[in-house]
Amino acid sequence: MMRERARREVAPRGRIEIGAPGGIMPPFEKVLQQAQRAEAKGYDAIWWPCHLMGWHPQAIWRPEITPLAQTQANADTYFDPVATIAAVGAHTTRIRLGIGVTDVIRRHPAMLAQAALTLDHITRGRLILGLGSGERLNITPYGLDFDHPVSRLEEGLKIIRRLWESGGRPVDFEGRFWRLESAVLGLSPYEGQYPPIWIAAHGPRMLRLTGQYADGWLPTKMTPAEYGERLAQIRQAAREAGRDPEAITPGMLAYVLVDENRAAVARMMDAVLVKALCLLLPADIFARFGYEAPFGPGVSGFHDYIPARFGYAEALAAIQRVPREIVAYFTLHGTPEDIAEQIQALAEVGLRHIVLWNITPFADPARTRASFQALDRVRALVSAIA
Repeated sequence: MMRERARREVAPRGRIEIGAPGGIMPPFEKVLQQAQRAEAKGYDAIWWPCHLMGWHPQAIWRPEITPLAQTQANADTYFDPVATIAAVGAHTTRIRLGIGVTDVIRRHPAMLAQAALTLDHITRGRLILGLGSGERLNITPYGLDFDHPVSRLEEGLKIIRRLWESGGRPVDFEGRFWRLESAVLGLSPYEGQYPPIWIAAHGPRMLRLTGQYADGWLPTKMTPAEYGERLAQIRQAAREAGRDPEAITPGMLAYVLVDENRAAVARMMDAVLVKALCLLLPADIFARFGYEAPFGPGVSGFHDYIPARFGYAEALAAIQRVPREIVAYFTLHGTPEDIAEQIQALAEVGLRHIVLWNITPFADPARTRASFQALDRVRALVSAIA
């Protein structure tokens, strides 16, 4: 039976927590200001992606595609989340700070274990360590192997937990991907509690790992029926591992298209930068709606997609093959009331933490301010959901 680890309660039961994305590009002063505003407005967490390459091909990052290209040099501008959280943690007091998510391929599990404990001390217990199996676009262009990513994650999780629980004593580990011999990590956890680990899981094996090792679940948007079914798999895996299934926080990261006008939202679903995000989805999602995957048979989502390798015409051709039904599936969309209802439907099958990633500016930068104001109203509406 797996020993239950000491941990802080991340999402109080009976309330839906609301997370927001953190700033990812210069100037850094704006990142700090955004975090402080989110804290002041009552958001529960801020999450930073861990990317070297973004989701949009640089080939389409042109003014004729998006006005954002006039002020942002390229689509691949990202601050490192570890350094960012360290700085933001020193300028905030309450809001939780999450990495959403990194992997054990780019970051050695021992270094990640140390970094997480360090950030938890800096933030006084507010870190959430989000982990996934990795995306090819962040791995293979940089000379790293993307073979067996889920097996690597499982082994990495074992190493992180073993080092955390070692009490500073030497650790030996003989694995398929890593070998530890008298390895030590003497840094103790903040106030005796390990930072919670959340896993971005979708497939059966990743869901099982979440139940066995994680304190939270952070998938991308799916239907309530899918969410309830997969959460049941996580909880069953937790029970089989001798863990309390209710101690795992069910979360979600969701792209959001919001406006007071539903017709405007419908038009946004056809925007190039919005449809481009759907290239991340596996081929079986397109097949479910009766469509072939944009890159053709056998090429599936983030496991294969490397945006920098696509030219202008090729990228646009793939994006244009994304139908509106897929955008609707992959987003929370509509008026603030519509989105609150969509979140409530997910809450009814177990959701307790939702990260609202506003992609409205990708469709219409002129609506940026209004869309964030609308999200504040979503937060207020959702706060009443129990």
